[in-house]
Amino acid sequence: MTQVVENEDLFTDIYSDNSTCASSYSTLKNSKDGWRIIDWNKEAVGVLSDESKWTQPSSVDVTVIQDRLVYVKRDDHLRLQGSQIAGNKARKMLALNNLKDFPLCVVSYGGPQSNAMVALAAVVNFQNIKQGIDDHHDPHRCRFIYYTKKLPKFLRNQPTGNLFRAKMLGIEMIELPPEEYRTLFGGKWGANTHAPQGLTPPVPGDSLWIPQGGSSGMAHAGTRLLAQEICEFWSLKGNGRPLSVAIPGGTCSTAVLVHTAIESLQSKLSNDKQMDIKVVVIPCIGDDTYARRQMMALNTQLGNASNDLPTILKPSPFDLATQHNHKHSDKYFTFGEPEKDILETFVYIKEKCDITLDLLYGAPAWAVLLRHWKGKQTSPSVFDANAPFADRSVMYVHSGGIEGVNTQLLRYRYKGLLKTKDVQLPNH
Repeated sequence: MTQVVENEDLFTDIYSDNSTCASSYSTLKNSKDGWRIIDWNKEAVGVLSDESKWTQPSSVDVTVIQDRLVYVKRDDHLRLQGSQIAGNKARKMLALNNLKDFPLCVVSYGGPQSNAMVALAAVVNFQNIKQGIDDHHDPHRCRFIYYTKKLPKFLRNQPTGNLFRAKMLGIEMIELPPEEYRTLFGGKWGANTHAPQGLTPPVPGDSLWIPQGGSSGMAHAGTRLLAQEICEFWSLKGNGRPLSVAIPGGTCSTAVLVHTAIESLQSKLSNDKQMDIKVVVIPCIGDDTYARRQMMALNTQLGNASNDLPTILKPSPFDLATQHNHKHSDKYFTFGEPEKDILETFVYIKEKCDITLDLLYGAPAWAVLLRHWKGKQTSPSVFDANAPFADRSVMYVHSGGIEGVNTQLLRYRYKGLLKTKDVQLPNH
């Protein structure tokens, strides 16, 4: 059963107090080191008032998973006009996709099969199509430069998956030795909203730096819209029940921005209309310490004074009496490493709910989430961060990323966890 909730007047003035002053500010200025700076907060005001973003909010499926009712927010169905980016990246890059004064060069970094990489390539390619430029060698085209570590020989000779798609979209990939890559993008500069020291803008004054995974203020517009859709849906369907919103996390930028936006929305409502909605992020890269550090860093870089963060889901149920995990083997997964538990969860959700998860975020997130499914708390009226789903309704934000599933399944085949005939499993 799928329910679609249209926008209601209750939340239409979410950021209207900013709109009156937005036009008096320029969204473009050059920093001292020659990189272009965009005020994404003010860009968000314009984007949120543009009804052409996508035709309607992403739908909400109601399903049952291991005897629990789950609301699945189908962000995997979203498509940005022009670039056709889907899912979480459609949210993050909504403002960039709609940017009227697009930069001549976009620069980012990360892995060679990154979803963010191919999404950025699609946005830049869309800008060139709008200008009638279809030649990747045209000197007037917008460029996308992407730094990554040295590619394995087999992948360089025969690009697959997201790498193949990005190359078809005109990416300019710069491979760096591991040590040079770590020097530029590791340490304190990792996931920074500003370009690393020592990196020269390819087009001085008109090169835009996008951190790994799009973890920056660029994501304000899409995540605010997601928060608005969640609140609107629950105001109509929640009947006063508490809700936990589960979001898979890489850099965890979506989770922290949605959390902040929901808190802002609630503060604008009278006490009798406020709802108990908590965001719970499930780390898929690193652990809970890494997730907290990334979210705090993003808050600081964006000028958010509050250290109020989403609840970070522990790797396994927490025993309040003994202060120990029930199963010491239940830890977070190593990102990108094929695991039997992840594959089993992927197959289970596909067969039971007809929902295809990706194997880097969706399936690992559900594998961890299901460990907490039976948890109970002592008082249903008090939110327990150690049991954030107990006695609460659950919404899962399905972030998409399924374009690369078959490439991911190949890794399971190479590890012997899957037979060759099953690589097309998501399409069966």
